[in-house]
Amino acid sequence: MKVSRWRRAAHRIRATTRDTGRALARRGRRTRDWAHARRRPALGQVLRGICFGCGSGLVTLFIFWLTHR
Repeated sequence: MKVSRWRRAAHRIRATTRDTGRALARRGRRTRDWAHARRRPALGQVLRGICFGCGSGLVTLFIFWLTHR
């Protein structure tokens, strides 16, 4: 039996919307696992960025203070 093109398209749309919840859950679980495995390096990078930012800000304020003194 031949199935029309529109019926196949409608089936694909229904199947896609039904699987969307599972796909989102799977993507969230993979993202959580990835972040959990890389927590320490990520925190190190954040700490490094905070230190560099504070140091740059202090140097900028010191130079600004010197030039306006």
